[in-house]
Amino acid sequence: MEINIDELFEKQFERSIHFKNVFKNIDNVKTRKIEFDNFYYVLQFNPCRIGSATADTTKKVSSKECFLCEGHRFENQIGVEYNSNYDIFVNPFPIFKKHLTIVDKHHVEQEILGQEDIMIEMAESLQGFTVFYNSRHSGASAPFHRHFQACSSYELPVFAQWNTLFFDEGKNVKKLSEQCVLKYDGTRYFFMIQTSDNLSAGENLKNILLRLKEVCQTVSPEANVGVTVEKGVYKIVIFPRSKHRPEEYFTQGEEHLTISPGFADMAGIIPCAVQEDYLKLNKDMIISVFNQVTLEVKTI
Repeated sequence: MEINIDELFEKQFERSIHFKNVFKNIDNVKTRKIEFDNFYYVLQFNPCRIGSATADTTKKVSSKECFLCEGHRFENQIGVEYNSNYDIFVNPFPIFKKHLTIVDKHHVEQEILGQEDIMIEMAESLQGFTVFYNSRHSGASAPFHRHFQACSSYELPVFAQWNTLFFDEGKNVKKLSEQCVLKYDGTRYFFMIQTSDNLSAGENLKNILLRLKEVCQTVSPEANVGVTVEKGVYKIVIFPRSKHRPEEYFTQGEEHLTISPGFADMAGIIPCAVQEDYLKLNKDMIISVFNQVTLEVKTI
């Protein structure tokens, strides 16, 4: 199924000045790059993300007050049906120039198990986009309602650097198969899957997620996952997570950082809702934050 995303954006901008303005602001957002040996992160000063960065993810929210449920969504937000279970919306607080939220029609908790194939199907339908997922305690600001997000793949550093990362054979790389590698770059552990077969893509993704759930003994596998399909090649990245927020999030004074890493952060885009964070973040701070929230995985 192909969705006319450009048409959705046009209609949403016509319906709401808020959406038109926030995406116009994204075009002019301040950014700066922090480079490591063979990869980089991009900092983005984005005040509109303060709600997500500071969200109370422990609060129980019913369908009567859920902002992803029909009747409670952002004012004048419109969507299109993807299938009988999911609708696609323009994200009202974007990180990316094209940022979508893909919402389950039912008020069920955030869960990826059992949805791996549909996630891959979404990536097939949304050519040029990466479909991504944040688990309940690893960046999801709405863990009470299942949803995915999507953005233009070229905006994500991990996909922009894909070949360099996937084919690197450094000392911190474990080749699990011809299609899958496990990497550690000094800041984060992550799995990379590349295959031309959608069945193989799904099986690899399911196996890693089930193993992560088993290793961590959690209700749901804690991870950030991104899937893109480019010219018949399926590319999947999985960032296993140990916790939601770093110690710096809870400290006071100069050491405080309002950073709550989700998929975007793990994939190389760090939206800073607070200007002080944007100005002071450096390599050492990034190493500290991401080493805290990544799950150390030696094997799987």
